[in-house]
Amino acid sequence: MDILQSRSSSIFEKLDAIFKKFSIQPVLVGGYAVISYKIQRMTFDVDFLITTEDYLKVEQELLALGYSIVNKNEVFVQFKSDVFGLRDIDFLISDAKTVNSVLNNGRKITIAGKSFVVPSLLHLIAMKLHSIAGNEEREVKDLPDVIQLMVVNGINPEKDEIKQLFVKYNLLEIYEKVIKAAK
Repeated sequence: MDILQSRSSSIFEKLDAIFKKFSIQPVLVGGYAVISYKIQRMTFDVDFLITTEDYLKVEQELLALGYSIVNKNEVFVQFKSDVFGLRDIDFLISDAKTVNSVLNNGRKITIAGKSFVVPSLLHLIAMKLHSIAGNEEREVKDLPDVIQLMVVNGINPEKDEIKQLFVKYNLLEIYEKVIKAAK
């Protein structure tokens, strides 16, 4: 039986089969990436960082599985499905240089027996800060992740490379919150 059609295979097995079919290596981001760094967290969707070229290869495969696109622009695509067992999937679209940098500095994890790459801690924190900088409403969701990622993984927020991330995204007020929360 084809794993893409099997109702009993996990969404991670289905996605792995699609990515392998097209020789694609996306980066698993979002809640599953946060969880991979020892943070207890609920997540209901699966998020990937991917190039436009690779995204275009998988779009029809996801539609054929029973997904529909509910939100799409040049940097973000959101899929939903009413089919039991199919978690919502979000794709963050970026250029090849960025995706390759995150891949090359990331680390492999295993979910449902399949291997995925998650961003390094610094890249993951930078992605969370980028999200906050682009939409202040994201602070409520992403700032606690940033603080927990630093505390649980022993990152000193006063290190210059951490402060520079906040400077890069013009988030010095939030940086002060992180310093206080991490003490």
